[in-house]
Amino acid sequence: MSLPRPYCGKIQELPLLGTGEGSEITKRVVFGPGKFWDSHVMRVFTVKPGAASPFHSHEWPHYVIFLQGKAEGLIDNDRTDLEKGDFAYVPPNVEHNFKNAGEEDLMFICIVPTSGDDYVYPDSEK
Repeated sequence: MSLPRPYCGKIQELPLLGTGEGSEITKRVVFGPGKFWDSHVMRVFTVKPGAASPFHSHEWPHYVIFLQGKAEGLIDNDRTDLEKGDFAYVPPNVEHNFKNAGEEDLMFICIVPTSGDDYVYPDSEK
């Protein structure tokens, strides 16, 4: 199997995917099954000012790196302020959410195992 191309690109040029949270939160998939990383999915989320992900939990962990803006994170009832250059780990089965607490778009990378995301690249065998 040959690797999909291109090997490099711009995150902003990746397709926008719905998140079920309306137009306030968008998602782009950078790596995942069929595109360089079969065991995990690396997504980039953009959250409009004042918007937040729902407070929820699930069976897989999240690995989060903040790229832009300011967030209020709530992880297992611990509130913390997060911003560009910060990271967060969300263990499995722990309630959590991230809210844009700034005036600009919040942007962060979120990595989950493939069981945590249902996106399938068009040329993928998943």
